[in-house]
Amino acid sequence: MDEHKMNRSPFRISSLGIKLALATVAVLSLISFLLYEQLTTRERQHLISSKSRAANMVSDLFAASLAAPLDFGDSEAVETELGNLRSNGEIVDAWVWSQDSSDPVARLRKGDDSTEQAIRLPPEREGTVLSDDRVEIVRSVLGRQGKPIGKAVVVFSLASENASFHASRVRILWFTIAMDALTALILILIARHQIIRPLAKVAEGTRRLQKGDYDARVDVRSDDEVGQLAKAFNAMGEAIADREQRLEAARKNLRDLFDHMRQAIFAFGRDGKIVGEVSRQATRLFGHERLEGKDVRDLLYRDAAAHDVDAKAFDEWVAIAFDVPVADWNEVASLAPTEVSIRPGTAGGVPNVMTGAEEPVPLELEFRPLTKGGRVHGIMVLATDVSEQRYLARTVQSREEEHARQMAAMRRLVAGGPQVFVMFVEGARQRIARCLEIVGPIARMLSSAEIDELFRHVHTIKGEAKAFDLRDLEAQSSKLEEELDELRWRARGAGFATTSSVHSGLLAHLARSTDALDRGCEIFVAASPIGRAALDQVTVQRSDILQLLSLVGDRSDTLGQITSRLASRPLGESTANLLDLVPTWAEQVGKRARLHVEGREVRVPPNLARVLGGVLTHLIRNAIVHGIELTDARHAAGKSAIGAIRVQAAEGNSGPIITVEDDGQGLDLAQIAERALEIGEDVESRSVQELAFLPGLSTARRPGEMAGRGVGLHAVRSDLASVGYTVDVSSKPGEYTRFFLRPKSIQAETALHSTHGHA
Repeated sequence: MDEHKMNRSPFRISSLGIKLALATVAVLSLISFLLYEQLTTRERQHLISSKSRAANMVSDLFAASLAAPLDFGDSEAVETELGNLRSNGEIVDAWVWSQDSSDPVARLRKGDDSTEQAIRLPPEREGTVLSDDRVEIVRSVLGRQGKPIGKAVVVFSLASENASFHASRVRILWFTIAMDALTALILILIARHQIIRPLAKVAEGTRRLQKGDYDARVDVRSDDEVGQLAKAFNAMGEAIADREQRLEAARKNLRDLFDHMRQAIFAFGRDGKIVGEVSRQATRLFGHERLEGKDVRDLLYRDAAAHDVDAKAFDEWVAIAFDVPVADWNEVASLAPTEVSIRPGTAGGVPNVMTGAEEPVPLELEFRPLTKGGRVHGIMVLATDVSEQRYLARTVQSREEEHARQMAAMRRLVAGGPQVFVMFVEGARQRIARCLEIVGPIARMLSSAEIDELFRHVHTIKGEAKAFDLRDLEAQSSKLEEELDELRWRARGAGFATTSSVHSGLLAHLARSTDALDRGCEIFVAASPIGRAALDQVTVQRSDILQLLSLVGDRSDTLGQITSRLASRPLGESTANLLDLVPTWAEQVGKRARLHVEGREVRVPPNLARVLGGVLTHLIRNAIVHGIELTDARHAAGKSAIGAIRVQAAEGNSGPIITVEDDGQGLDLAQIAERALEIGEDVESRSVQELAFLPGLSTARRPGEMAGRGVGLHAVRSDLASVGYTVDVSSKPGEYTRFFLRPKSIQAETALHSTHGHA
């Protein structure tokens, strides 16, 4: 048996119920003892007090009856009075003295004569003397003139009171014992029901929880402290169960992670031998079922020559790595090799999973110390196969280069004549539609003529795709030719062939060709400054358009509307050069900004198009100089470091509605009013927004290349007014400045409110 358990006292291993019962009995016993003592003391006092009162009354009457006999010296009368006391069974002795004598005049004797020697002389003072078995009353006998003429002593027995007191003590004792037992029983039952049993449930739940039963619950319905303890236990059990579930899920995920991660993990000792467990990836990567005991150099530099510089450097690094203090490890780890390549297809490596080619597998290495007692006793190696990452990086780079190449090609195409590409797209779609018509929705017999027609369409698409540098479309066309070549070979003898074996492939390649053509269109649209409008453009002579306008005049019929649309230009043409200029302009004043254009396809009437380029230039340069903040100020305001300038266009009833907005600091209204006063303008009768368009007003203190002459906004208003447009400005300090360019007609204003009311 455990020595600790043997040394424990029985009380310490007792249950809480026994401890509570013993504590209850002990407390009740102490209380009962005190109560018993109090009750018995009060009972005796009550008996003695009653006896004393009766004795005093008898003694007072006896002393009064002796007044005449003692006054006249009648001893016989005194004896007679003493004889009257004999009938009182409570009186055991009595004495009478005259005032002039020390010997008793008379004495009443009952029982033995044990008190004779105790009383020889009359008492000096009157009063009551109590003892355990008697009460002695001393009274003076007063004469006719109220003077003492003698003394009397009457002794009363306490035998009956003592007997009664003894009986009462027995009754009180049994009563207190009964009350103790009943109270203890009630308290123990209450404690067992309200405390012991609920705590036992909690203890049982704890044992179940300790054994792993996380569904253990304690059913305690009370709302007292024990009930709260049970609720807390249940909550704790639920929390533990939830935590265990999450830990188990985390362990499972961790196991799955280690099972599937592309990282080899192992450790080696001072002798270079691998020790302990290794990860599954290490076993797969290095081609050994059991790596423990293998030399780490043979794994990392398996094919190295005898005098290989990298292998020798690794040997030297291992030699010093085990002798450095742990505090200096980072400095030594920086000297370790960071990458090695192992040969695939042998015990030293694995095939490249991405390309399948027999090429070296690159491994990124990380070394971490295993310490003990402040010294390095092992080194853990983390070797990561980065062949996939390298392949993906090359793929992404290749795709980015391909996208950049296509964008450059499309920009050249847009600059040289977008209608050529549009015609190619229309022709290619027609050819693909004809191919789908010939192939059909289900497999069927195709004649040699049909196969040759398919070849012509596909080969034409392939050649044109190559001319426009659409490599995806070119590749799909090549695959279609391979499928068609097989059909043509089968049809040579009989003049026809079934498409059953290639039908699904033909449909798939035609669908992919359509997707490749759509992607080429999207690249073309992205490269075009006018967006999708470029797909609906044709080249016409400007002189022809001007002549047509002069012939149509102000007609508002269908011909006039078509002529107006022909003469209109997409908004994107007016913003094309600004996209690249805005970052440069912002850099010149130490800021960063980008231009965002929405509605590039919106048609701009010829009169507005004539002035819109200059108007947008003024407004955008004004936003850069006065609106967009410096980078530090934007950071302090919680804004992006790069300011945003937006040009938005929407169709209106009487012409396009254009908004130019920046997310800068807003108009400095106080400074505008101050500068207006400086140049002698009346600021009382005009709004501050109106003052901003005054000629010669500029908030720039020193003129510069970008601003400072007070011409820009006035030129904007003048140019727009010349073509029937107005410009208004709204601003919110610290948030934005917004310019509205709109036709003067009421219809345009209505369209503005409905379209931009919440801009």
